[in-house]
Amino acid sequence: MDCEPSSYDALIRPVQEQMLRSIWRITRVAEDAEDALQESLTVIWKRRARIGRHPRPRALMLRICVNCACDVLRTRLRRRAREKTLVDPDALHTKQGPVGERFEREEVREAISHALVRLPRRQATAVVMRYLLELSYEEIGHTLGCSETTARVHVNRAGKKLSRLLAHLAPTHCTEKKP
Repeated sequence: MDCEPSSYDALIRPVQEQMLRSIWRITRVAEDAEDALQESLTVIWKRRARIGRHPRPRALMLRICVNCACDVLRTRLRRRAREKTLVDPDALHTKQGPVGERFEREEVREAISHALVRLPRRQATAVVMRYLLELSYEEIGHTLGCSETTARVHVNRAGKKLSRLLAHLAPTHCTEKKP
């Protein structure tokens, strides 16, 4: 990256929108996204000289964002597990559609978040970069500091583990025998 390592405009501004999108796709909560973005910017700024020398600075900055977003997500999930709050009766009256559907979507999102944080960090990063950020295996490999083949292995293993962890979300098929 041909930029002065201390220049915010040269280093961060070109990828700022993609950073925000990548963080939002993981956290899906405004406050958590803000926290993850601030943490990402802090890390990026502290490491700006090294990032400026990296062969793929954009990919490295996105990896930092994904890692920070996953950390914020883990914190949120731990906090929720500790709190175990009850459903507010007023929450049953909503303008966002049937209550059952809304809670079901939230349950699915929560289950995916729980499954994602149970993956090893490199696998979680690889699968998020592949399916949420839509990066190529080559970019994922450069970001993780591994070969393209290893990036594929990380994504594949993460996919298999996510399939096992999220199997309960799959629609059940009727297996009744016909007479």
